[in-house]
Amino acid sequence: MMKDMDVVDSPVAVVARLWEEHRNEPWDRGWNDLEVAGVDLVSLDTRLGGCTYTWVANGGSLHERGMATVGLIRGQLETILPELTEDDSPPVWHRLHLMAQLIMAHNTPPAEASS
Repeated sequence: MMKDMDVVDSPVAVVARLWEEHRNEPWDRGWNDLEVAGVDLVSLDTRLGGCTYTWVANGGSLHERGMATVGLIRGQLETILPELTEDDSPPVWHRLHLMAQLIMAHNTPPAEASS
């Protein structure tokens, strides 16, 4: 997944590529009703997907509320990762965790709107 990454790739390009990989991965229907450590995997995936799409579309910028969501999701991923079995496809959730980490580390807050 990341081994082909060029060292000059921007965090936005890396997250965009990871997001595209994630979107092209077949969704396991077993995840639809799966909770791991009290975390609903569908909700986690959907919320991070929305934040990731917005962050990439905005060139690496996400508002405070979106960043709070990404931070919460990153924490949830850190909770579930050790609990996953091989049947839960851990690489999928590790990819999402990496995306959340990159967004948290490289966000450029949006400029304040002028009145």
